[in-house]
Amino acid sequence: MSYLALKLTHYGPPESSLQLVECEEEIPSSEEAVVHVDAVGMHIADSLTARGTEKLKEAPCIPGFEGVGTVKKLGSETKELKEGDKVLLPMGTGAMTQQIKLPASLLTKVPEPYAPDEQLALITVNGFTAYFLLRDYLKLNEGDWIIQNAANSNVGRYLIAMAKEEGIKTLNIVRRESLYPELIALGATEVILDTDHENEKILENIRSKNIKLGIDAVAGPATEQLARSIAEGGLIINYGTVTKEMCHISFWSLFRKKITLRGMSTLNGFETRTKERVKEIHQSLAIMANQSLLQTKIAATYGIEDYLKAYDHIDRTGTERDGKVVLLPNK
Repeated sequence: MSYLALKLTHYGPPESSLQLVECEEEIPSSEEAVVHVDAVGMHIADSLTARGTEKLKEAPCIPGFEGVGTVKKLGSETKELKEGDKVLLPMGTGAMTQQIKLPASLLTKVPEPYAPDEQLALITVNGFTAYFLLRDYLKLNEGDWIIQNAANSNVGRYLIAMAKEEGIKTLNIVRRESLYPELIALGATEVILDTDHENEKILENIRSKNIKLGIDAVAGPATEQLARSIAEGGLIINYGTVTKEMCHISFWSLFRKKITLRGMSTLNGFETRTKERVKEIHQSLAIMANQSLLQTKIAATYGIEDYLKAYDHIDRTGTERDGKVVLLPNK
């Protein structure tokens, strides 16, 4: 038997750089597992990588940064898994394939009862990012506040849910008022529009909360708006640039308010933890998804043969996408 895999042959537009190839059935060695990939979370990073704008994977390769699957075959020496187990793939594995062979020790078992595959497929990249943002940069106590922009992003949604579980309050900035009910349902303490964030009375109210941590995924002038919102000596962590601009922060925020601006890479969080601890966190994220605490808004799902439609969809923004795109290789 054979299976299909998506291959990035070179950098360029997806219609020319990506190719669906037929591969021979995988056979595991003694300590390996063969996994049928059930769902793959897709990101704008997949599009940027295909084009070579950000070379997060070296071509040629199988694209895909995260996914969930079912164990179909096991090597004779693997003891921690059994056939039929649901597993999360390690971050960075080429997940856009119907079948993948990996060392069993790299797979994270998902406890039952399972969340939908579409939800589990998306908790690795954004789940670890939210987890590290909440824990690695500033000690937060129950009752403390954080403020974040791009709160409707998947990281933003996960951050709301994780903060609520720990009794941390969140002030969330969005671009559309229609998003208020969704984020409140996830556990957001307050939600405001980015246009209202510039209002001086609203800023005074925000500053009264003595917020020490601001989380920035927008960059550009939005970074300075966070600096104006948080307390003296506060910290801003930037992990993205929706505006595709550099972070703009004034001399006065840095000098007079003693604001610190730091960049964040999810990979740094792995470097400070053992492999065993990373797997424990991975499994805890799966449990939160199983309990519907981590919930992703799904824009669309596609079969592997429709990969070009999926890549076109992840390039869209705002209401044209309004959620995450998921590839279902075996459906």
